[in-house]
Amino acid sequence: MKFIDQVNIEVIAGKGGDGIISFRHEHRVEKGGPFGGDGGDGGDIYFQGDSGMNTLLPIHILKHIRGYDGGNGMTKNMYGAKGKDVIIKVPYGTLVYEGQKLICDVVDNNKYLICKGGKGGRGNSKFKSSTNPAPKICENGTPGEKKNIRLELKVMADIGLVGLPSAGKSTLLKLLSNAKPKIADYAFTTLVPQLGLVQYRDKSFVISDLPGLIKGASEGKGLGIRFLKHIERCRVIAFVIDFGDENKNPIQDFEILKKELELFNPKILNKSFLIIANKNDLNAFKVHYRKFIKKYPDLEIIDICALNFQNLVLLKEKMYKLYEKSKDIVIEKPIKEEYIKFEEDFVVTKLYEGMYEISGKEIELVYLRNPLNTYENILRFNKKIKDMGLWKALIDKGIQPGDTVRILGYQFTWEDE
Repeated sequence: MKFIDQVNIEVIAGKGGDGIISFRHEHRVEKGGPFGGDGGDGGDIYFQGDSGMNTLLPIHILKHIRGYDGGNGMTKNMYGAKGKDVIIKVPYGTLVYEGQKLICDVVDNNKYLICKGGKGGRGNSKFKSSTNPAPKICENGTPGEKKNIRLELKVMADIGLVGLPSAGKSTLLKLLSNAKPKIADYAFTTLVPQLGLVQYRDKSFVISDLPGLIKGASEGKGLGIRFLKHIERCRVIAFVIDFGDENKNPIQDFEILKKELELFNPKILNKSFLIIANKNDLNAFKVHYRKFIKKYPDLEIIDICALNFQNLVLLKEKMYKLYEKSKDIVIEKPIKEEYIKFEEDFVVTKLYEGMYEISGKEIELVYLRNPLNTYENILRFNKKIKDMGLWKALIDKGIQPGDTVRILGYQFTWEDE
C-alpha cells in the first residue's frame, strides 16, 4: 500500500433538517392548532484511530468528506431524524490541523469530533403563543461546520530503528518482528516507515524501521526531513550501526545520526536510546567495537549478528526493559485559546446606483435560518434584520424606494416603512 503521511481535505458536517408548518385537520376537531415538527440535527464527523492502519492513503483518495443531513420535521409534531454520524478511520498518530491550529491528536480508538452538524430548525408548533395561537412560522436548519483541514501522520512506535543506509535495520526488523520489509544490498531500500510487532515472553511492543538517514537529512537531503518527524513519536531510539565494515567509522556514523536528530528537534535526544552494534561476525568488528566503547563507555550497547541470529533474544530483552522505563509517547494537545474577535454582523456595499449587497456571517445566518415562504416568516425576518440595525445602515447609505437589496443571491425591493 502506498505510504501517504500528509493530506489536505475538505470536511463538511451535515445540515440540520428544516422545521415545517402544519396544522391539525382532524374530523370534528375544531381549531386543531399548529402541528409542525422540528428538523433533526445534522450528522457530525469524527475521526477514530485504527491500529491496523499505517498510511493516510484512504483519506487521500476521499478528497472530500461530507456528513449526512438531518431529516425535515413532519406533521403531528414529529421530529426529523438526526443525520447519521460519519466516522473516518485514521492511523494512530494522526494530527489534525485547521490552518495552524491543532484540532486533535488521534492516539487511540476514541472518537474525535472534527466537524459539528448543523442544528435542526423549529416547526410552527414551537411558535405558538397566547397572542398567536396559529403561527405560520418555521425555521430552516443551519449548515454543518465546514473546515479545510490538514492531516499529518507521525508514526507511533515504542522503539524506532535509526541508522545510515544499509546498516541492517530492515533485516533486524524482519528477524525481531512480524513485519516483512524490503531487503536488498543497496542504499535506501526502506523508503517509508515499516512497523512490526515484537513478542517478548508474554509481552509485546512495536518497533519501526525508519528510512536511512544521511548527513544533511535535517536540511532535506536524502529522504530527509520528511521522515525525521516520525522519530519524535518513538519512546526509545535504537541506533543500528554497522561495526563490521572496515571502510566505515562507527563513531563518526553515530555522531552524524545524533547530530541530525539534534538539528531536527533537540528534545529527541532526551529519549532513552541504545546502540546496536551490528555484524559482529566480520573481522573489523572487534577493532571498531573497542574504539567505540572507549569513546562512549557509558552508553547502552549490545553487539549482534543479524545474519547469524546472534544475541537477538538478549536484544529483545534490552529493548523491552528500556521501553518499560521510558516515558510515554508525547501527545500533542490543542491549545485552548480564548479571544474576542470583533466582526461586524453585516457589511453594506453599494455596488452601483440602486443596487446594494449585504454580507456577513450573522446576517447570512439569519437569512438561511428564516425561510421566506409565508407572510409571517417575512415579517419575522424583517424584524430581525431591523433589530440588527440593517435598515438604518441602508438608509444611511442613501437607499431609495424601488432600490434592490441582495443577500446571498436573494433580492429584495426596498420600500418605505
